[in-house]
Amino acid sequence: MTFSFSQSLKDTVLQNELNEVIVTATKTFRQLSNLPLPAKLISKNEIDKSSSSRLSDILDDQIGIFIVPDFGGANGIQIQGLDSQYTLILIDGYPLIGRQSGTLDLDRISIGNIDKIEIIKGSSSSLYGTDAIGGVINLITSKAMDSISFDISSKISSYSSKEYDLNFGRISKEAGVLNAYFNLNHSDGYDLIKSDLLKTVEPFKNYTGFLRYNFERENWSFFSSIRIFNEEQDFRYNEEDFGIIATTENNLNSSLNYGISDNLKFILDNYYTQYNSDENYLNSSSFEESYFKQSLFKSEFRSIINVDDKNKLTLGLGYNKEELDRNNFYKKSISQSSLNSFIQYEGFIFENTNYIFGARYDKHEQYKSEFSPSFSIRTQINDLINAKLSIGKGFKKPDFRQLYFNFSNSNSGYSVIGFNVANEVISNLRNLGQLANLIIPENELTGNLTPENSLSINLGFNFKPNNNLLIDLNLFKNQINNLIDYRVIATKINGQNIFSYYNLNKVITQGFEINSKIVLSNNFNFNIGYQFLLTRDVDAINDLKEGKIYARLSNNSSAFKINKDDYYGLYNRSKNNINLKLNYLFNDELSLYFKSRFRSKYGLTDSNGNNLLDDYDKFVESHIISDLSISQKFRKLNITLGVDNLFNYTDPENIPNYPGRIIYSKLSFKL
Repeated sequence: MTFSFSQSLKDTVLQNELNEVIVTATKTFRQLSNLPLPAKLISKNEIDKSSSSRLSDILDDQIGIFIVPDFGGANGIQIQGLDSQYTLILIDGYPLIGRQSGTLDLDRISIGNIDKIEIIKGSSSSLYGTDAIGGVINLITSKAMDSISFDISSKISSYSSKEYDLNFGRISKEAGVLNAYFNLNHSDGYDLIKSDLLKTVEPFKNYTGFLRYNFERENWSFFSSIRIFNEEQDFRYNEEDFGIIATTENNLNSSLNYGISDNLKFILDNYYTQYNSDENYLNSSSFEESYFKQSLFKSEFRSIINVDDKNKLTLGLGYNKEELDRNNFYKKSISQSSLNSFIQYEGFIFENTNYIFGARYDKHEQYKSEFSPSFSIRTQINDLINAKLSIGKGFKKPDFRQLYFNFSNSNSGYSVIGFNVANEVISNLRNLGQLANLIIPENELTGNLTPENSLSINLGFNFKPNNNLLIDLNLFKNQINNLIDYRVIATKINGQNIFSYYNLNKVITQGFEINSKIVLSNNFNFNIGYQFLLTRDVDAINDLKEGKIYARLSNNSSAFKINKDDYYGLYNRSKNNINLKLNYLFNDELSLYFKSRFRSKYGLTDSNGNNLLDDYDKFVESHIISDLSISQKFRKLNITLGVDNLFNYTDPENIPNYPGRIIYSKLSFKL
């Protein structure tokens, strides 16, 4: 059940959506309708209608975006066929950290105090640097609009899940705007596979606290916020073997904005965040601890110059320092820092044609520095159609795991080591008499890994014949070079392999997305979207052309040569994806909301031993997930009854984040 104090907002009409303001794409306020980039804005109204409570819920509704669980159980994001590690997640423009295996867990982010979500697809490294190859998602938190606002909510769902929200806001002309938010999320967990020892989702309890302060004067303003996240999760094998995972996250930021005149202003941002995860395992004979402690300090100074009414220049300087302390690392505590500078110019060629040029230079301590330019342009072809083109170079720096990992599996005996410590670990193993064969020459394990870099191209068309129909078409292609992957570099005398990270592959993702918004009447509107996606590993294609790849139908059957037509693409990617959203208002008080997502088949692992995904591997079958909710207003009280996963689709081995049909109730009251 959810109790929430507020008035419901009416559906936003298309012309109002086009006039929405977005800041993520340029770090300046821009009207969404004339932005020459593939961008999406999720409004507070859409968040409320969906009854979503975690970031993974609302993003899973968007065309071209998939929520995919990683091997550790975290729910990450996939945009235009690019994994979670290539998408930057921001809150009020500041990045979140804590990617233990490349995935940032979206389930730890509550959206009860989020006013809107801005999504930029395609490389944004020219503004944001590393990790923004696939795009940027920025969550903009709410601030009080009245002198006092109060919002309390509670949501109860099947599978013993409960969630509570509390929002408070106050405006004072003398003291500014203060907002406070608290979220408590609790679950008893669930088990979809009875034959194994652990539950599919273990019991957990977490809370989020958020405090935001805004202060404005005639020519300057100040913004600061603090966010705290804490979670405890228990897991138990039996009465004697059990453990606990404790996760904490703290974010503190401040931003000072000073305007010398209407045409010149300066912004100074400072941000510090810390993420800790401790896993303790206890049995009758031993105690094991695994820990992950990461911190990031980020400072940025930028100036915004209004050249004239239509042209704007942004200049910026930044400094980052990142630290990590983790078990299974060759060094206990590691740090690295970087400097960056960037420039961006927003202008008009003609009255109906505007463009954005940007470039950023990142200078790093431990690996090759990067230059990331981008260019985008939009033109209004006629009253009905506009077109936009964006081209950007992106990069992703090697993470600490790829540089300093030092892990050996105690059961099977294989090892995984980071590139920067590979020579030293190999030398130690040789001195101990444990090295059998060196596959990669030692001189190839010197120097530095090269950052992954990409070229992102998006070509879009927007068609709006009237206020009741809007169609967006976007064609995209992403090419990643110097992809960092692992490979066997040596073998031990026990016959097990030693893996390390290496710049290996070239990967391409391409396709198109089409999304339509249709208003049939004042009471009835719907959205429908479709994405077609093709992905490929260029090295795999070359091996197939040369006849080097074989497959087998079973472990006992003979192998046979396959060709490139049998190649399916990258793992965990569907070629076809359809999203449908329907909203119907019976009257001003009663409304119905329905959404459905279709995903075609995809493969998660290589099941026939040839190290690529082909038509002879096992696939997760095509499926549909549908949600339905109905809401009734009673003045300021809103009651919602809903069903997620309406048709009870489950695949516990491959998709553990779908437990089955979920029934929930939600009460909202806002003041």
